[in-house]
Amino acid sequence: MVTELDLILYLDIAQALVLVFGGVVVYFAGRSYSKTKSQAMLLLAVGFAFVTLGAFFAGVLYNFGTSLPTVITVQAYSQAIGFFVIVYSLAKAKA
Repeated sequence: MVTELDLILYLDIAQALVLVFGGVVVYFAGRSYSKTKSQAMLLLAVGFAFVTLGAFFAGVLYNFGTSLPTVITVQAYSQAIGFFVIVYSLAKAKA
């Protein structure tokens, strides 16, 4: 039987993985920006940073006892902003 503590541990592990892999994507996009000075790459890095950090902060908020609806709202808005910036960066790169 899976307890609530087990689920919190699994959530923490998933949040750590999101932070690590998202951080790698942000790093490579940022590195690409520094080489090319392409505004689209900078926006791509910023978009993925919003997605990554939103997921991370949602996990942190949950661990500190913030209500689940608030946590989900924080994560959803952060992801929405991040994906908007990613789409904008892709459209800018194509133009």
